[in-house]
Amino acid sequence: MTVSDPGINLVLGPVILGIIVNTFVYGILFMQGVTYYTSSRFKQDRPLIKGLVTWSLSLDTFHSCAVILVVWEYCIEHFGDQAFLETTPWPYPTSPIFTTSTSVPIQVYLAYRVKRLSKSWAIFGGITALSVTSGIIAWISSIRAVRLSDTKEFPALIPIVDTWLALSALCDVSLTILLFIFLRRGRTGFSKTDNIITTLILQSIETAAFSSLTALMNLITFTVIQKTNFHFIFSLLAGRMYTNTLLATLNSRDKLRADILVDGANTLTSPPSHGVAVHVSVEHREDDGTEMEDYTKRNPQKARGLDTYYV
Repeated sequence: MTVSDPGINLVLGPVILGIIVNTFVYGILFMQGVTYYTSSRFKQDRPLIKGLVTWSLSLDTFHSCAVILVVWEYCIEHFGDQAFLETTPWPYPTSPIFTTSTSVPIQVYLAYRVKRLSKSWAIFGGITALSVTSGIIAWISSIRAVRLSDTKEFPALIPIVDTWLALSALCDVSLTILLFIFLRRGRTGFSKTDNIITTLILQSIETAAFSSLTALMNLITFTVIQKTNFHFIFSLLAGRMYTNTLLATLNSRDKLRADILVDGANTLTSPPSHGVAVHVSVEHREDDGTEMEDYTKRNPQKARGLDTYYV
């Protein structure tokens, strides 16, 4: 095999492209981290939220630096070494460990947000179990991959890796759909309040959809084009996307809270769009890094109880 061999292009090309894209996304992520740590909300958040952000950013930083070693090994240290192309530097097979060490805590956090909306511990437990199971399988596949000395043996890992990716994708898609469903159910009939709910829906979908799409593309490329490294692009991005989802959610709270305060106050004096009298009470909670807005519908025939919205 020569350096100009198309096979090498399919092996090294996606790896280099993936690392370049990953480095770019990490730069954006780093700036989001700076925004969070310098915001007034950082001091108000619970230690658990602060710890989750620090944990995720630390893993992303270490992993982003580690994968650069892959380029160094392939393109500098062992340039033109055909035999080395059949080996894998340690950052490559350990990527699932780094990814799930980030994704599982964030998926559990998002599942808790769904629980706050749905009031259902069953949904929270189901999503959490799905996430933890995918994480365990990812660790098993990664440990087995590290023990393999030749990339020719990797096809034996395809079933277990596919299982991990499928469960992870299912978890992400489920979270996106559930957030959409329960946020949409929270519409009150007040035009300004519903605009806030629409903003919450769009934000939730935009942030969660990126991680869902990345997980799906990782599964598709790994399964369909197994003889290339195109899946490596999405495998690297997965961890960054989860942290991006977390930080985008946390950093948007001040703006949404201001909108809730302004529109919530206006709504008290505005007639409802459906002609039914509604009492609106706003409650802000900062004990877990979220805010809730409770709208109680007092029409006996249309009341659905207490609806909770949070960021």
